[in-house]
Amino acid sequence: MGEAPDGSTAQQNSGFLSEKDAADMEAIINEAKKDLETMAMITKMKADNMEGLADLKKLSTMEVLGGMKETLDNLKLIEYLFKDPEKAVREMEKEGMIDKAHIKKYRKDPDLLEKDTRRGLYFQFVSLAVVGGFIE
Repeated sequence: MGEAPDGSTAQQNSGFLSEKDAADMEAIINEAKKDLETMAMITKMKADNMEGLADLKKLSTMEVLGGMKETLDNLKLIEYLFKDPEKAVREMEKEGMIDKAHIKKYRKDPDLLEKDTRRGLYFQFVSLAVVGGFIE
């Protein structure tokens, strides 16, 4: 996996990361680096949001890795949650996780909710990886 700015790797900082977590995170990072759309998104994010990124760069490597692990766990939970897409919409709505403006759209097309949720979590993971210095 890439090195953080302090020279440490995710594996070295991984009191709370299993080897599987580190391997899964590394796989996502490696795929993101190969994906032209993701790299374009990162370039745009850096250009459009330098101030917000500067604030996030104040986080410690452990905080960034914690956020990446939480996002990875959520990505894995999606597999379970969306085995029944209609139920997933109901549960996420009940938990207040769906913007009221989008509820009708997602009730009509639960697969879209899964796709949008995945995309949002992926963006969150990649953003944290950039902040942590794992993706340049």
